[in-house]
Amino acid sequence: MPTKEIAKTETAVSPFVIFRTELSEIREAMTTNVGDTGLTAGDFERIKVPAGGGTAWSVQGLDGEEMVKELTGIIIAWRDTRAYWAMSMEESDGSMPPDCSSVDARTGTGKPGGDCQKCPLSQFGSDPKGEGQACKMIRQLFLIREDNLLPEIVNLPPSSVKPERQYLLRLASKGVPCHSLITKIALEKTKNGQGIVYSKAALTSGGRLSPEQAQRAKQYAAMIDPFLKSAAAIPRASELGNTADGEVI
Repeated sequence: MPTKEIAKTETAVSPFVIFRTELSEIREAMTTNVGDTGLTAGDFERIKVPAGGGTAWSVQGLDGEEMVKELTGIIIAWRDTRAYWAMSMEESDGSMPPDCSSVDARTGTGKPGGDCQKCPLSQFGSDPKGEGQACKMIRQLFLIREDNLLPEIVNLPPSSVKPERQYLLRLASKGVPCHSLITKIALEKTKNGQGIVYSKAALTSGGRLSPEQAQRAKQYAAMIDPFLKSAAAIPRASELGNTADGEVI
């Protein structure tokens, strides 16, 4: 993403419904529709990077699945997680929960569990199929798109974590919080050193929000933060697509 694109001061014309809806109304809708059971991060819709080098995202609309070339939204929060499956996806149907997982990429729960930094399964070269990690680093973006009042979780596999980090660092170098601008996430088809074709997320700026909109987005993020922290949202193996994680993150 060009530096001048991040630095530009003009604001985007925003069609986001969260800017046309009072936070109290959003909170009331959540309470009314979810009830006493409460809302957790695991309840949000999830969006995955497609396998096999696909360049379109599959998202859920009111009328079912839709294909879009680009995700456009506001990243209101993100977090790193880890997940390890003893059985490969080829040996399972991809719906199995991980044998060990971590909601903060620091402390694993399950087998083997413990300190993620010291775990041999998190070291590069531990993946039996390549140079990557047997325990996958997954970055989850909580992205709110223009027609929604609730965020969706975009699960980025190891091969997409590095470009996403670089994007956020470029924003940070200009003093731009990720919730103060519109982010566009496209897909690029590429392949690794073993010739495996896969898709990689490419993030660019879609324009700065106005100061008032940025403040509202910040307030929205604070309001929904307890829900994001209330429960794990570790993905299933099938949600990671083809990770091609021979790449160093």
